Amino acid sequence: MKSSKELKEDRNDILKKLDALVNKAETENRQFTDAEKTEFSNLEAQAENLRSDIEMQGKIEKRKEEKAAANFAISTQKRNKNGEDGEKSTLAKKYSIIGAIRSQLPNNKLEGIEAEMHQEAIKEARASGLKIEGVGMPSFLKESRDLVVGTATAGGHTVATDLGGLIPVLRPQLQTEALGATVLSGLTGNLDLPRNNAAGAAVWEGEQDENAETVQGFDKISLTPNRLGAKTHISKQLLAQSSISVEQFVRNDLNMAVRIAVDYAAINGSGSGNVPEGILNVTGIGDVAGGTNGLVPTFDHIVDLETAVAVDNADMGALAYLTTPGIRGALKKAKTDAGSGLFVWGQDAQTLNGYRAAVSTQVPSDLVKGSSSDAHAIIFGNWNDLIMASWGGFDIVVDPYTLATQATVRVIVNSWWDMAVRHPESFAAMKDALTS
Repeated sequence: MKSSKELKEDRNDILKKLDALVNKAETENRQFTDAEKTEFSNLEAQAENLRSDIEMQGKIEKRKEEKAAANFAISTQKRNKNGEDGEKSTLAKKYSIIGAIRSQLPNNKLEGIEAEMHQEAIKEARASGLKIEGVGMPSFLKESRDLVVGTATAGGHTVATDLGGLIPVLRPQLQTEALGATVLSGLTGNLDLPRNNAAGAAVWEGEQDENAETVQGFDKISLTPNRLGAKTHISKQLLAQSSISVEQFVRNDLNMAVRIAVDYAAINGSGSGNVPEGILNVTGIGDVAGGTNGLVPTFDHIVDLETAVAVDNADMGALAYLTTPGIRGALKKAKTDAGSGLFVWGQDAQTLNGYRAAVSTQVPSDLVKGSSSDAHAIIFGNWNDLIMASWGGFDIVVDPYTLATQATVRVIVNSWWDMAVRHPESFAAMKDALTS
């Protein structure tokens, strides 16, 4: 199967032959001969067939690109274990965040693989214009809650000799990355992404009129690092006694604390101060209103969200819905009309009106509309156009003094992030949806 590029080249060759036939007849000041008429018709038909083939092949290639992007995370895990990714995977398994924390306590020192990774983190931070204050973890090691031995539910269970799996705390579903957000990591310095915000237009002209100038508009999206901090408390007894299970637990917990904050910022970040701007606060996204004091959403509102994106030619890419569990429940009870027996959110919990759909408690359910202060949000759009950017890895600062009288170490983790929406038109939201 030829690529769209090859098909375009074939069509250009045919168009050149058509032009040659026309130029020859015009140069000789005559009409086409019967043979030239036949040849012209055949070439024109071939060109039209190729135009259709090019359009179809373009869709096929776009589908392949989207599929490749969706499978990127899976494919990276299957790369050669002996290559760079395999080496990083090995390092990540050997690295001990508990060991790094212990190294920052008085009379201890940083050594071994943790010392090597600290130097890598310093290099990465320096390239990003950042500074490591404590012990650093490079970005490929990215993985707060209080942990104490005496309290079983806060860490004590991890000291047992025969240990089962730790029971994780219930956390919100993190959906922005899962729905297809574009993640940029390991950035250095501020990042400007040029954006074409106005397409050039063709104009019908007279036979010998001067062609009107085609003007395209450009602006840019600027991404700058914003510090995101998290902290946890770990007892000195736990640091001395705990088994290997607490290593993974602490690593996952710190990583999850950061990811939850990043996910929420991508959805509803205020955009003020040091907080990135989330989708719901981006100027220019589509707006579907329910009512003066909010309204239980109907099938019409769902269609209106899709229309708001489509009318701006943005209905492409990773199109999906994201809302709250409460709204999913309300839509599962809401009929599409009085007589069909069908519900707005059908039995397939993963789709809504034919599009992928997800829920998360990260989506706000306390928005104010008129007299309502419990309005929920429903977001629809192309999630590929949500950009989540990070600079460097983690900076871990260990404070053994503040809680010294409690034999507890405070661990502070810093990382640097920013968010942006490539095209506001790619998203639409209903911000006054009620559950009843």
